[in-house]
Amino acid sequence: MRAIIVAGGYSSDADGWRRWATDADLIVGANGGAAQALAWGLWPHVVIGDLDSLPDETRAMLAAAGREFVVHPRAKDETDLELAVTYVVERGYRDIVILGALGGRLDHLLANILLLTLPRFAAARIRIADGAQDAVLLRGGEAIELQGLPGDVISLLPLGGDAHGVTTRGLAWTLMGDTLQFGATRGVSNEITAPSACIELETGCLLIIHGPQPE
Repeated sequence: MRAIIVAGGYSSDADGWRRWATDADLIVGANGGAAQALAWGLWPHVVIGDLDSLPDETRAMLAAAGREFVVHPRAKDETDLELAVTYVVERGYRDIVILGALGGRLDHLLANILLLTLPRFAAARIRIADGAQDAVLLRGGEAIELQGLPGDVISLLPLGGDAHGVTTRGLAWTLMGDTLQFGATRGVSNEITAPSACIELETGCLLIIHGPQPE
């Protein structure tokens, strides 16, 4: 089952959501992200957050359509996006795509990416997507296969510490059990050389960013 969460951030491609939302079983609007979802032609099933950035007319329209609201106080310890991710994970969703999580405020952008590292979300495969680009977290002991085109750019960024035992197949610059140092740029701008690429990680956390070949 796939859940789509729409946050209220900037998106560089208004049509980029289509490839992710086609097979969605649940669409969640994180606060003002519900208005963004409607602008893209997506009707959220649930709206979560303190609703401080959701226009009154949008809220009334969603309420009239029978959509569910999970309202939290403005004084809280989590962002609306974290509350939305918690909601879908607790309901058993393991394939989660977050749209509208990039751009705008730098603190929100960084917080949204680091959100992927929370241990309580480890059972889910969560992607942050923006247009033709997407980012997914690989944890120690996991492997992932990526589908793409030769020349697509793959960047491997350790989060929270060094990433040990990184092994790749189908990338131009091969890693064989290598360590990528936290904060260093060695893993930036690798390239897919085959229809699919595989990345394995022994320990640590590795953010994998996949985008099209630059024009």
